[in-house]
This record gives sequence, C-alpha cells and structure tokens, in this order.
Amino acid sequence: MRSRRLSVIAALLTAATSLVALGPAHGAAGTYYVSPNGDDNNSGLSPSEAWRTIGKVNAFTFPQGSLVYFEGGQTFTGCLVFDSGNVPNSSATTPFRVYSYGSGQATIRSNCTGDYSAAVTVDNVSGFRLNNVKLVNGGTTAAGVLLQNQESSEPTQSIVISNSRITGFTTPAGSSSSFGGAIQIIGYAVNGNNGPMNDIQILDNHLYGASKTSADGPAIGGWGYGQNITDVMVDGNNVYNLGMLPKTVGGAITANGWNGAVIQHNKVHDIGANVTSCGGTAGILAYTSSHITIRYNEVYNVEPYPSYVSGCDWDGIDLDGGVDNSVVEYNYTHDNAGNGLLAYVDSPGGKPWGPNTFRYNISENDDTIKAQGGLMGVVPRAPTGALSIYGNTFFSNVNQSSKSTASACFFFGYAGGTWASGSQIKNNICHLANRDQYGRPGHFYYNPNGQTGMPISNNLYYTTGTPWWRWGGTTHSSFAAWQAAGLETGPVWGNPLFASAGNGGTCSWTPASGTGPQPCPSAYRLQSGSPALRAGVNIVGNGGLDYFQDPIPNPPNIGADAG
Repeated sequence: MRSRRLSVIAALLTAATSLVALGPAHGAAGTYYVSPNGDDNNSGLSPSEAWRTIGKVNAFTFPQGSLVYFEGGQTFTGCLVFDSGNVPNSSATTPFRVYSYGSGQATIRSNCTGDYSAAVTVDNVSGFRLNNVKLVNGGTTAAGVLLQNQESSEPTQSIVISNSRITGFTTPAGSSSSFGGAIQIIGYAVNGNNGPMNDIQILDNHLYGASKTSADGPAIGGWGYGQNITDVMVDGNNVYNLGMLPKTVGGAITANGWNGAVIQHNKVHDIGANVTSCGGTAGILAYTSSHITIRYNEVYNVEPYPSYVSGCDWDGIDLDGGVDNSVVEYNYTHDNAGNGLLAYVDSPGGKPWGPNTFRYNISENDDTIKAQGGLMGVVPRAPTGALSIYGNTFFSNVNQSSKSTASACFFFGYAGGTWASGSQIKNNICHLANRDQYGRPGHFYYNPNGQTGMPISNNLYYTTGTPWWRWGGTTHSSFAAWQAAGLETGPVWGNPLFASAGNGGTCSWTPASGTGPQPCPSAYRLQSGSPALRAGVNIVGNGGLDYFQDPIPNPPNIGADAG
C-alpha cells in the first residue's frame, strides 16, 4: 500500500508541476476554471473564460475525466456536491479532479447547514480526487468532506483526499447525530443506503483546529455498515488542535467498519481538550474493524485541558471493541492523559475481539493524570481472542504525588476471566520512575481481578523504589517474590540502560515525508551492558524488524530495541 500511495502522489505532483511550468491548458476539453473574476456565463474552459461560483460547478454535468481548477489564493463561498448527476461517468481509471491553480491554495468557505452538511460532498463518484485545496467552516457546516454512496450496492472505487487543509468542522450544536469533523466516511449513507466504498486514500493533509480547545473534530470519522469500507490508506497527515465536543467518543482518527487499512506516518497531538465523557477520546482508534495496521505514528497530548473536569480515556492508540486481525507496531506515544496503548476487548453486537498484536512501540510518560491506570490497558475483561503484547518499551517518570497509587505499566481490569489461547506478554520493558503521594512507583502489573491464561515471559522490570506486582488478591513486593510466584517464565530485573531515559520528547519530523518510525525515541536505545541485551525469547512471526527497523536476532533483546 505504501507503493500505491507514492504512485498516487507522484501522479498528482506531475500534473500540478507540468501545469505550473507550462501554464494552464487553455481550451483543453474537460478542464474547467473557477475564479472570483470569472462569470458563470463563460465556457469555463480557460482562466480568461473562468466561471465564478460554486453554484455553477454544482449545476454543470462534467464529461468523463474532467478537472476543475479553483484559483489559488482566492476564497469561494458555498458547498460543493458531486454525485452521479453532475459527475456521471467518473471511474478509477478516468478520475474526476478538483485542484487549485496558480499561486497558493484555493479556499472553499462553506455556507451550508444541517446535521449532514459538508463543504465537499462526494456521493458515489469513483475516481474522485481532491488535492491542494483549503476547506474552512464558514458557519455551522458539520463536515469538511463527506464520502458516501447513496445510490448503489456496488462499491464506489478510488477516492483520494490529499495535500489539503481542513479546519473548523464539528457536529453542529443541538444535533442528535455524531456526524461532523474534517473528513467523514460513512458506509451507511444519509438516505439509509448501505453503499460500500473501496480504495480510499487520505494523504498528507493538515486536519486541525485554531487552538487546543477548539470544538473541531474528529479528523477522520464516520461509520460503516458492517465492514463495507475497504482498502483504506491514512498516511502522512498532521492532525492537531481538535478539542472536540464534551460528549465525544472515538478518536481523532477512527476506523469504524473498515476492513483492510493502513494508518501510518501521522502526527496526532493536542486532542480531546473539551471531552468530559467516557469512551473517548483517543488519538487513533479502531472499532468493529478488521485487518487494520497502525504503524509509524507519533501520538501525544491527548488530554483534557486546561484541567480535568470529568470523563475518562484520552488514550494514544486504541484497538477497541470488535477489532480483529489487527496490529499496532512501531508507534511512539507520549504525554497522553490515558493509556499510551489500549486494548478495549469488548464484542459489540457479538463481533469478537482479536486476535490482535501490539509490538515494538515506545511509550514515554503516558497516563499522565492516571485517567486509565496504566501505560497499557487491557479492559474491561479478559480478551476473547488472542492478544499478543511483545517487544514494547514503557517508561514513566511522571510526578503523580496527587494520586494514592501511581500508574501501572500494565493495567488489567475491571473483571476477571481467562485470556484466549495464543495470547502472550513477552519481551517488554517496564521502567517505572513515577511516584504516588507515598513515594511509591506504579505496579508493574495491576491485575486485581486475577485474569489468567496469558503466558508471561522474559519481560524486564526496573524501578529505584519498592517494586510491586498486584495479581488477584496478592501483592508481590520484591522481584524474588514475583519469581517465586511462578507466574512468569524468565523474568529479568535491572536498569535497562537506556541512552537517555525520559528524554524522547516531541519529535521534529514532517508526516508527509515519513518513511519509518520517528527518530527521537532513540533515547530508548539500549546501551552496552544492558540486562535486556539478548535476554528475550524468540517469537514466531515477530515481524522481522524492531522499532528502529533493525533485524531481530534469535534470541532478541527485550524491548522495542529488539535487534
């Protein structure tokens, strides 16, 4: 899917570059121009014959493979609607395109209202491309972009939203719907048709609000009908300042009803400032979805702001209810109010959760306000499908002196049960330097309900305080006691000798040019003499590469620096 994304971007850039270098293709059939200096009585076929309004665009029937140019640096008021009425013959091989021309981005300032209003609606238009355009909410429009299929039982194919800036959109006040945000992808359309969509790419956009407490959000949301949204790529997006509404549930990026997706190279931060509910929010979240890969993302500052009022969650990355056959790998989460990583293992509508995998992720100073209780959470009960957690690095030195207990490394609640066959917790590092009001570090495991059935092996634990592991009704307060309990095979104790523990910080990188994991967590490289070196256990199907994209030997190192 990465190569597909690069080929799409190359085609868009080639077309844009050639038109800038050579000038607009005057009189080219199927190429139309819109300018504030135009006239709707013009032909639209050249800049000198440009149309003037969005209304003219909506009312025109476009030939196959048409390109609509809005003049860069100019603002157009209205809401664009593209469907089979005005774009009857578009396809993946002869796409319909909406771009800016000239200098800068064209701005579409929406003026439509209603629960399902959008600045740009794309309804059953295969081969749609929106590139290098800015969408701004000019009033009470719910969404920046709405993708749906109201007309067909056949999939709408090949939609690309790229290189654009989308800001100001959220669920309108008083709406009973959860619809709203920068981009909404809905497989159960507004008219009730469960029209499927396939091959959707959201690439290299800025999806944002004006400030951390803006009501904007989510960045990407919506819902499927079952899992009728397929083959999705969310890559290279900068997602930030989405304070969201108090009642919000879900994530800044939410895969809901998707089957087959890659969510990668996104920078997601300053999310959920206004939220006072539970069930939200998260930086990246998957729900009732299958075959989702979440990798190479940086997620931070998902938190209430300026202070906690009520609610819970604020997680970095969450595989939520009804997610299966998915993997979270090579991500860096830090400074989130809740879990860096969450497995919310419910089965909504009877759709089972798992098998799923979390591997080679780095978490620094997550669960800052102890919103969830652990750097990684597995709740609310034992997972019914296999859960693999291996090769991750967890570190916290957050001052939690206002709390009666500090955040655990792993938090298992709120009920007991037996984990599904095939589950495992292996080769993870838990370095806890956080302290509660009594000066105690967090638990390495907080498992008060005694969940069982997960093979635990070769994890490394370290704190300079008194260590403790809570398992059922017993608290083990020394490494020797933990070993003697026989709950883990081959546990390791000792300072992992990170290069610079606690100094991962915020990375300096550009999502649109992302090619792998973020470099700044090199603070969690292992140094010579680390007890984690070659102390792990080999895991079949381990992905082959660690966080730093080094080959994994047998036996591996413990933690995300496995090679």
